[in-house]
Amino acid sequence: MPKTEKVYPEWVQKYRERGTTIKKKGESYYLYKRTSKRVPGKKYPQPVDTYIGIITPDGIVKTQRKRVKLTDIEVWEYGYSNALWNLCPQEWKDPLGDEWEDVLKTLILRRSPQSYIGRGYTERGPKEFHCSFGAQAGMLSRRIYKEHKVDIKELEILKNIYLVYIDKEEAVSRLDEAQKHLLEKLGVELGS
Repeated sequence: MPKTEKVYPEWVQKYRERGTTIKKKGESYYLYKRTSKRVPGKKYPQPVDTYIGIITPDGIVKTQRKRVKLTDIEVWEYGYSNALWNLCPQEWKDPLGDEWEDVLKTLILRRSPQSYIGRGYTERGPKEFHCSFGAQAGMLSRRIYKEHKVDIKELEILKNIYLVYIDKEEAVSRLDEAQKHLLEKLGVELGS
């Protein structure tokens, strides 16, 4: 029995090229790239259609969406770590000298192991530092409270603000009202 092709209006049909297919949904026409792939258990290759755009009398309106593989996505904790970094008082940094950044990174990673600060950072062992982390954590907490009138435990609501990397682009997740209010109170701005 001969295969019958669907007949579309001429203004639609002119956009059909080799390797593409047209589908009609309602009163609209859509253009798809047509390929195939082998599926175990099937005798013939199965068609795979990838959306290109909608066909209009004026041309094809291509999709603005970009497909991203899930392997191209990274999600890191951002709000809590960024706030601690920005609120860290100079009075706490000065006695640590050149080590203050590594000490602060280590303290943040102990409180938030999924922090963006850990991205590409190799943590030094405790014996490599010339300070006690317990003492430094307590001192940091007291200094932040003294300078900003906020307890470090209050910053915990910022732990579900994430930095998302998608195919080399980055974005910060949405903030709820409590998070916005706390960040405004502290004068901390989140980038991206």
